Amino acid sequence: MIKGQRNNTFVYLIDITYKYSMNSFYEFYGYNIPYSLIEQESYVELKQMVHEMINDKIKFRKYNREGMILTLKVEFTNDEKEKFVYLLEKNQFKFLHNYTIKDFRILKNEENE
Repeated sequence: MIKGQRNNTFVYLIDITYKYSMNSFYEFYGYNIPYSLIEQESYVELKQMVHEMINDKIKFRKYNREGMILTLKVEFTNDEKEKFVYLLEKNQFKFLHNYTIKDFRILKNEENE
């Protein structure tokens, strides 16, 4: 569990990624701006959006990275999760750097160990 745990929360995973190919990334940003910098800015941007739109007590942690996908670990109450899903379905998460939320799922027990 994430430190500073709140009551009645469940752990979820959020995958974020650049919307387009790496070639498109380098065409737009060039080779002087590292992918990791834009990824970090997008991670912070998602945290800020969630804090502003849902609850500023929600904790995020980086969980995994596979290729261009950064997986984040987050704890939501049921109400927070429902609001997140609603905002996700309504496409309310607007990233500055063409990032997108690729997947949202609950963390299974075997993944948590």
